[in-house]
Order: sequence, then structure tokens, then C-alpha cells
Amino acid sequence: MSRGALPGLPPPRPIPLKDRASLVFVERARLDVADGAFVALNADGTRTQIPIGGLAGIMLEPGARISHAAVALAARAGTLITWVGEGGDRKANRSVRALTS
Repeated sequence: MSRGALPGLPPPRPIPLKDRASLVFVERARLDVADGAFVALNADGTRTQIPIGGLAGIMLEPGARISHAAVALAARAGTLITWVGEGGDRKANRSVRALTS
């Protein structure tokens, strides 16, 4: 049985990129997985479910934190995760590349 498949059901197939919503920007929230769903947890405790499989990408602005489980779920769903600066500025991307090279 392939990973993520339920007994008796075919394995899930990612939604084609052309059929997905474009981007979601997340600022000052903690992203995690709860009950198998992608959720954003705000400082006041509010939980917001995010339809990860229907998004082309998530832009993480300053103050956003993401768990390893959330990154793994996004990868299985084929959703891009990008770290950006304030207001979508790409300066944060350059620093991430510098740290990984």
C-alpha cells in the first residue's frame, strides 16, 4: 500500500497546479498539522484550517513558524512553501540560500 492511502481506497492524487488557488500569505502564526489537516494557530489560540492541497504555495512572512509535520504534509500535497520578508519582499530568500549553500 502506498504511503498516505486508506485501506480500500486508491491513493490520493495531487490537484493539478492549474486548478489550484494561487498563494496564501501567513504572518505571525504557527503552522502545524492537527487531525491530519494543515492548521494555522494564532497568538490568541484561534485555529484556522488551510486547504493545503488546493493551494499552489504558502508564503511565510516574518513571525511565521512551521512544524516538520506541516512541511511534510505540504510536500506530499505538492504545495510550495516559500519564506519571504515583510510584505512579500524577497530579501529573506537570499539569506536562506546563503545558509544552505
